Amino acid sequence: MATQFPGLKYQVQESIFDAKSMLDEQNFYHQRQGSPSVLSSQITYILGDYNKNYPISTMTIGAAAGYGSTGTTKELDDIQFTYPVMGKDDKVSFITDSIYTAATDYAGLNNQPFYLIFGDNWIKRFFKIVSEGGTQAYVLEDPEPVSNGWRYKVQLDPATPVEYCPDTEWVVGRKWIELHTAVAESESRTTESKMAMPGMFKNQMSIMRTGWSWAGNAPEKMMKINVKTDKGETNVWMDFAMWQYEKRWLNDCEHFYWYSKYNRQTDGTIPLKDYLTGKAIPTGSGLLEQIANKASYSTLTLNTLTNLVGDALFGVSDSGSMNITLMTGTGGMREFDRAMKEAGVALIGNLGAGDVASKFITGSGSNLALGGFFNKFYHIDGYTIQVKHNPLFDTGRMAMVGSIHPQSGLPLESYRMVFLDTNDVDGQPNIQFVTQKGRSQVEKIIPGVADLPRSLQAMVGSTNGKLAVTDQDKSSFTRLKTGGIQMLRSNRCFDLTCNITA
Repeated sequence: MATQFPGLKYQVQESIFDAKSMLDEQNFYHQRQGSPSVLSSQITYILGDYNKNYPISTMTIGAAAGYGSTGTTKELDDIQFTYPVMGKDDKVSFITDSIYTAATDYAGLNNQPFYLIFGDNWIKRFFKIVSEGGTQAYVLEDPEPVSNGWRYKVQLDPATPVEYCPDTEWVVGRKWIELHTAVAESESRTTESKMAMPGMFKNQMSIMRTGWSWAGNAPEKMMKINVKTDKGETNVWMDFAMWQYEKRWLNDCEHFYWYSKYNRQTDGTIPLKDYLTGKAIPTGSGLLEQIANKASYSTLTLNTLTNLVGDALFGVSDSGSMNITLMTGTGGMREFDRAMKEAGVALIGNLGAGDVASKFITGSGSNLALGGFFNKFYHIDGYTIQVKHNPLFDTGRMAMVGSIHPQSGLPLESYRMVFLDTNDVDGQPNIQFVTQKGRSQVEKIIPGVADLPRSLQAMVGSTNGKLAVTDQDKSSFTRLKTGGIQMLRSNRCFDLTCNITA
């Protein structure tokens, strides 16, 4: 029976009274005389190595830090930033109104002029134009402004006297576009040209901040385990805390780069305010929000890759020989491999399985190994899709909080497929880290009476232990980062999510 001695107020453990007369291993452990053997004092991470968990962070740190490529970091003065974007330098015009009645009016009959009302005056005189239904007409003169747009006087051409403009071609919302100019052989007048100017994209940086504090003799405390950090192996408690702090910081930044959302209103205000100061808290747009091309799938097929991704990049003049990086989780990698193999069954049957089978079955006799997986796809439009594993989609915070795939048990986020254009655009990387000048990352130590950890002593130099800003036995460390992530050409990217429910 165990009891507490009343006078021993500082007793840590209760005394043990063991009435068992036979000595064996049971009462040996009961008397706290044994302890489990230590297989290893080196801590084991059951979720593996974290070094590859931050692809966007390492991609945009810059060449100076040994990662990424030159020019991946841009310093700007203001927290808001814009950049010009040029799309196509031609456009369609939409019908916004009509003066005709369907089934009773025959616009253009007998080669007579008729009127089309467009929402703009982009189309110029003396141009042949064509509707989305294939009807061609000629613009006879300059358009006139009307209440609902611009009225154009046109004539069908080529057309016989019995032909007229179909009702479907002058209804609201119908598209027309210029084809080419045409004038008389002599005494003609010129038409006019026009220009397309770049649009402007806007984003803003976020300010991230974190810190930690310690008191007393915490920097000298030793642990019972050994930890491998980026600085080597240690059993110093504060070193372990500092390593976790750095790893969590990288994790925070990586989640920000992917999932952050722009919070400035159209009137320029930010509703989110600091509770104590009332100052606005800006957040920038992350990669996923910047990607406008989005779709979902339940089971990936070759047609999904060919059509959805192809449609997203269709019309981009320099997509040929372009490399697209498909960043996905374990589930997405499995889906990609399965889709490629299912699509290749017919092809393998036609070509003969002999040579193809050797790519997936190795060994001989009873020692055969089945393997071989697809991680690349050559699109018929001329570009290449290369699969790259993104651990964030497997074990990140969105994966932890999200739904589970009903068949595999993996997070649905693990099946997310993000097609990123990681090529250079006009000599600079498409994906860039943007930071405010002088505030890319600011670190400060607030020393008190408590000693500083050895990992931070180098930051204060010879004054360590002599200079204190407070008489409290407490010190702290804080870090502030101003930055954001920006894609110059997000139209060459695609976000494909899995929506399977059963």
